[in-house]
Amino acid sequence: MRFINKTPEFRDAVRDVADSQPESPPWLHTQINPVPDIKATAHEAIDVYLSNRKPDGTIEGIGWWQCANGFTAIADQDRWLGDEKYYDSLADSLRRCEQINSPHGFVNDFNDDSCWWAICCVRLYGVKRDRWFLSQARAVWGHVKQYQLAPQQRFFQGKDMAGAVLWTSKAGEDSINAISTALFAELGLRLALEHDDPLTEARIDAARHALGWILRSRYRSHEGVVLDHIKLDSQQAIDWTFTYNTGVTLSSLALLYSVTGEVEYLLIACHMAHKSMTRSQWVEDNGVLTEPDAYGKGQHDPQQNSDGVGFKAVLMRQLCTLYHVIDKMQCPPPKARRVAAMIHAFVYINFHTQLDKNTDGKGRYGPWWNGPFEYPTVHSQLAVLDVMAAAMLVNFG
Repeated sequence: MRFINKTPEFRDAVRDVADSQPESPPWLHTQINPVPDIKATAHEAIDVYLSNRKPDGTIEGIGWWQCANGFTAIADQDRWLGDEKYYDSLADSLRRCEQINSPHGFVNDFNDDSCWWAICCVRLYGVKRDRWFLSQARAVWGHVKQYQLAPQQRFFQGKDMAGAVLWTSKAGEDSINAISTALFAELGLRLALEHDDPLTEARIDAARHALGWILRSRYRSHEGVVLDHIKLDSQQAIDWTFTYNTGVTLSSLALLYSVTGEVEYLLIACHMAHKSMTRSQWVEDNGVLTEPDAYGKGQHDPQQNSDGVGFKAVLMRQLCTLYHVIDKMQCPPPKARRVAAMIHAFVYINFHTQLDKNTDGKGRYGPWWNGPFEYPTVHSQLAVLDVMAAAMLVNFG
């Protein structure tokens, strides 16, 4: 197995972590009044969301991959609470959704879509250990693995793009993007963490290659940010800085630490998390995550669904993956402890802001996390579910 900590991209990332001098953001010590019943608040939001479920299991008003993300957030809440309140509803929804694309199940032309659904299956498997969900996730991993570039297969400006995952499985696809690659790494690592996984070593190796490509080709280490995609045929780099690219990458690095015990992966993830929570393009001075360029007040129509509405929600979820990994450590490094404390405060601020500024008080939420509340939509409700799940983790996980 080839370890990326022997490669220049890993050494550069570790060096930048060592050289960085993180400062505490002004919102870190914000005093917040406790919420009387966090569980009831979260359950009310979920009930509103699930009221839009269609007979085929999907959710009215949002897209295919967004449905997977909403279900994932709900599964996380069940897992952190251990009460399985929504398990039967989720399990039924996923089985219905799997039939939509029969006989291909959760596999479609978009490798990121397929991975979103597979990760949802892994999360649901973690609640009641139904192996049907595990088999679905394994099938998706096997499918997407075919589209991970091998050494010397494709080049960008003279550099080997080995490890990257093609955006789609369509013939002639020339885009390799960070989200498909990072999701493929996350999926493989979550499967590898299952004790009876027959392909543990292969999944870890594939994840190392995937993350190695991101660190080598799509990462600004001094900013701790992951860039979007590369078009191989035209030799163009598209350097969009969406939150979810960084989020899934940092959580995958945290999971890679979990399966290898190599603390350098964790420290890079912590560096990225700190930069994410202090990045002025994404986070307001009061600590509220808004990412206005992707979906922001005055820039986007709040009634119009957009993939961008859920990008920041994915970052919130993946910060919690890192938090959970650190929380389980017996003696985390000081940098990791500080980042975990930041994530805890960040979650509380964003949770409370939804209640103070972005709801009608009936369990319905609007699109602007920093307010003001305008009116609820299904896509805005979807995004808030990850904030609710995050609150469950830091309180009960």
